[in-house]
Amino acid sequence: MATNKQEDSNRPTTETRDPQYFAYYAMLQHQQNMLQDSVRTSTYRSAILLNGPACFQDKVVMDVGAGSGILSYFSVQAGAKKVYAVEASNMAAKMKKIVEAAKTQGKNVFLKDKIEVIQVAIVRTIDAVSFGPSADPLRQSILHTCFPPAKIEEPNLPIPQVDTIISEPIGVLLIHERMLESFIHARDHYLKPGGALFPSKGVIYLAPFTDAGLWSETMGKARFW
Repeated sequence: MATNKQEDSNRPTTETRDPQYFAYYAMLQHQQNMLQDSVRTSTYRSAILLNGPACFQDKVVMDVGAGSGILSYFSVQAGAKKVYAVEASNMAAKMKKIVEAAKTQGKNVFLKDKIEVIQVAIVRTIDAVSFGPSADPLRQSILHTCFPPAKIEEPNLPIPQVDTIISEPIGVLLIHERMLESFIHARDHYLKPGGALFPSKGVIYLAPFTDAGLWSETMGKARFW
């Protein structure tokens, strides 16, 4: 037992795994930048409210990488009876203050008793994540090359099976920052059969182009060596 306790004490916490990454997302300025992205924010709001009757009304929802909590708030606005907002950074503490204010200060009363904020990362090793129905060895090999193993253990979260999972897992070229791993893991472990995912599909488009200035700048750096 002493050995197990020692191992647990040596296990890295969410904040120590990648301090710069989580500290960045804990900054209000960064959250403000995302909230002020009107295309992003309004698109999610429209998707949630337009699908409210089918996917949110009286449903249990999980918000993966909740950040400022904006998608959780939209989910409650659409009629969700319970939202589990999972956030790894210390932004979770700020979100808790907003949720608590609905109970104690009468602010945003529509949020009262609707949102439970859980501060934890929910990624596990990529070997256990499903990449879809294809069993093609070459496809699986390529995917595992693109997604090297994430060394973050799977915690036991106090979350039941949910009706809907919502997240904003999209990085540069869709997969940058590896938030998709958390999203897929949440789908495989917490979504009820037949449940809804927002977003449920991603497509990467590539197009050839030429930029003489960029080419010259890049070649100048390469020729330096």
